[in-house]
Amino acid sequence: MILEKGIWKPNRKQEQFLSLPLTIKEGFYGGGAGSGKSDVLLLYGIIHRWHENPAFKQVFMRRTRPDLKKEIVGRSRDYYARFGATYNGTDMIWTFPRLDQYGGQGLANAGAQIFLAHCEEEKDVHNFDSMEISLFTPDELTNCTEYIYLYITFERNRAPKDSGLPSITRGAGMPGGIGHTFVKKRFVDPYPKGGRKIIGRGGNKRIYIHATLEDNKDHIDPAYSQSLDGRPEAEKKAKKYGDWSAYLGQVFDEFRDKRYPDEPPNALHTIKPFEIPSWWPKFVIGDWGFAAMTYIGFYAISPQKRLYLYREIYWTKTKIEEWAPVIKDFAEREKPKAIKFCKSAGQDRGQEHTIQQQIETAIGRPIELTDNSAGSRVAGKMLLHEYLRWKFKPVIPAAEIPQYSEEYAMWLLRNKGQIDYKSYLSLFEPIEPETNIPKLQIFLCEDEHHEGHPNCCPIMIDSIKACSYDKKGKDGKAAEDVAEFEGDDPYDDIRYACDSAERYFEEATSEFEKIQRQEELTRKLQATQDWTAYYRNMRNIEAKPPMQFVARRFHRGIRH
Repeated sequence: MILEKGIWKPNRKQEQFLSLPLTIKEGFYGGGAGSGKSDVLLLYGIIHRWHENPAFKQVFMRRTRPDLKKEIVGRSRDYYARFGATYNGTDMIWTFPRLDQYGGQGLANAGAQIFLAHCEEEKDVHNFDSMEISLFTPDELTNCTEYIYLYITFERNRAPKDSGLPSITRGAGMPGGIGHTFVKKRFVDPYPKGGRKIIGRGGNKRIYIHATLEDNKDHIDPAYSQSLDGRPEAEKKAKKYGDWSAYLGQVFDEFRDKRYPDEPPNALHTIKPFEIPSWWPKFVIGDWGFAAMTYIGFYAISPQKRLYLYREIYWTKTKIEEWAPVIKDFAEREKPKAIKFCKSAGQDRGQEHTIQQQIETAIGRPIELTDNSAGSRVAGKMLLHEYLRWKFKPVIPAAEIPQYSEEYAMWLLRNKGQIDYKSYLSLFEPIEPETNIPKLQIFLCEDEHHEGHPNCCPIMIDSIKACSYDKKGKDGKAAEDVAEFEGDDPYDDIRYACDSAERYFEEATSEFEKIQRQEELTRKLQATQDWTAYYRNMRNIEAKPPMQFVARRFHRGIRH
């Protein structure tokens, strides 16, 4: 907001945030759009008059330099110039005049400094290594990685000795972004309504002040609030109400872990755990690491050709010999069709045995490796989109469906071959109604934070939500791949799972049909008591060769 008659008056939530005791190391403000996040961070040091101390340094941070130039530089000019500060546009630094010992204006450009800084890559944190930052104010914190935040907060956020200044971090943000998961876990999950102290490692205190547009409505155009009401339910809940469980359109904006009133019943990717039938095909996918997470997902295929993630296990800084016996135990009890790990497990690392060999020895069976060929990441992302799709494919009007031509079909067969011929015939095949979308569902207990439940997969859900696009891109084009981030191991796991699932779809359907035939024979036996016919027909079912099939991911034509 712009100062009115030279006076800035905080709203009630901003005042609460500004009044936090300096014994609280980390404060986080926000939740909703339009809650006055940037203003309260820009003025935090001014309100406390720390700008009068020449040793004071504040770092106001956004993820990129353009983010600062588009919005923050202009706002800072409205505020800081009124206190005699001068701006260095090249380095984006505001420097305040130094007060002399008698209270008058002393040397100009020699006092406190407020840096408008950015930290786009994790390696950029070292640009702050020579600084003593009294007040660190990361704005739109959910656009930063956890590493960036923690490094500056606990390595560089410290005041000069005997300066009388604090060493505190005061951040702000809203749901969505690459840092959504870590911010939610660190500040929101313990007390979603905010306002209560959280005691962290080393006794460091932190607190969340939940604020929304409603708390700042006197300074926001009513038309903006009205425009949010017209957004899809998930986006509205995130932006207008600061709902951290709503998913705010990142890479997989179709993902839903809760149902919204304006969406159909099938718009849901989580399901209450149920007992997986023993005959459903199951497989295990692992993404291994030591410093990074080792994540193991357990998947099952239903006869309706739906993929279920029904269990997850994960470790950090844990050796293969420690976690592999757990996988071996599950494998012996659940008889998965395959166990697959990231292809990097097969790399020669100069050791006597590869990671693949170590895992195989520990679990007592061979494992498969994933396809990490060029383009596989983007292809896997696109396939996951298809598995998450809950909107039905568009219906092509009958008038737009071409009329079948036997003459053209024969011409294709003679001149183009079987592939083009069959592709043409497929245009006229009846399209079965979609009854299994979304094709992926994830077990989640009614208590979404009950991570200890053996059939509950919140880590995967958080990972899917945290995915954002890689801003680098290639050749000036928009990026298609998901940016790598801390905690992306489950996302890699689900990509591999979707790529592996389709080979089991027909097997599940065939097995289901077999069981149906067996049950029908049992009913007939009960009615006729004809044991000879029963055994003969059962042998025929058992002797029937497995169905031959070709797995296809997408229809060549889209019709209903």
